[in-house]
Amino acid sequence: MSRKKAAYDITKTAMMLALALVLSILEAWLLPRGILPVPGFKLGLANIAILVTLYSVGKKEALLVAILRSLVVLAIGGNIIGFLFSLLGGMTAWSIMCALCDRSRVSIFGVSIAGAAGHALGQILVALWVTRTVYVIGYLPYLTLLSAFAGGIIALLTIPVVKALDHIGNEMIQ
Repeated sequence: MSRKKAAYDITKTAMMLALALVLSILEAWLLPRGILPVPGFKLGLANIAILVTLYSVGKKEALLVAILRSLVVLAIGGNIIGFLFSLLGGMTAWSIMCALCDRSRVSIFGVSIAGAAGHALGQILVALWVTRTVYVIGYLPYLTLLSAFAGGIIALLTIPVVKALDHIGNEMIQ
């Protein structure tokens, strides 16, 4: 990898972290708790930045953006339980998206939807641990269905960004 490409990838990763943070704060501000149909459900706008990083930089960098976003949101006013939901949901989503993103038969829509469903699963695992009751599993079908819808929206918003960054990157690196 050339030094120019490495510098470009570091810069892009830093920009995607900043974007993830802005989108997290914006989503919390625009869509306060209780406004969406299922408690705890969010669209996951920050996942746009994570998907862009995954497709235009790499898997390790996408993981870095996901972890650092969760940590910074915790540091600027989150709580530890919210952090656990965010982190485990994000790690589950990242694992699933990484497993699928290299497969030629899975589009960015499939990757995003599967990642959103994985995020829901990770959140349910945290809820099982926090509440110490299996009844929260009944919440999983509703959360997964809404997550699939959100994952589709996130993919729709991500595709033009990935295409634009790839075009700009190819011109800058040469």
